[in-house]
Amino acid sequence: MEKHLEVMKQSLALLETVIDGLKHNQKLINEGKHDESILLFENTVQAFSTVERSFEGLPENLLTSESKEISIKVKNAIELVVDAYESKAYGKVQEILQFTLIPTYNKWKSGLEDNFQRYLIS
Repeated sequence: MEKHLEVMKQSLALLETVIDGLKHNQKLINEGKHDESILLFENTVQAFSTVERSFEGLPENLLTSESKEISIKVKNAIELVVDAYESKAYGKVQEILQFTLIPTYNKWKSGLEDNFQRYLIS
C-alpha cells in the first residue's frame, strides 16, 4: 500500500498543475498568444495523461466508477479543444475550456482528492 500512497500523493500534486495549466491557457488565448497556448495545452494534456496512466497500477477499489466516467468526459472535452485548435477557432477553444473542460476537470479532480484523502490522512 505504501507504493500506492506515493502514487496518490504525486497524482494530487500533478492534478493541481493541470488545472493551473488550463487556466493559464485561457489567459494566453485572451492575450492572443495562440501558439504559446497550443504548446501549453499539449503539455497540460500530457500531464493529464500521466496522471491517468499512474492510476493503472492502483487497486480497482481506489477509483470510483464516477471518477472513471468523469475521466471519459474530460478526454472528450480535450478532443473538442483539439478540434477547435485545428480549426483555428480560438473563441471556441476558450468557450470549451471555460464551460466544459475546466468544470469537468475540476469535478474529476475534486472526486479524486476526496477519495485519496481518506487513505492519505489515516
